[in-house]
Amino acid sequence: MRIVIFLAALLTLACGILQQQQLGVLRKASTICLECIGIG
Repeated sequence: MRIVIFLAALLTLACGILQQQQLGVLRKASTICLECIGIG
């Protein structure tokens, strides 16, 4: 079961990278992080 979940995670990660979405995800993550600590 763990292997299936791991392979599904790798597949979705690869799909996101192929669609050039890593910068958008990083931007959203940093915005959320800055909001959590009260800067953004």
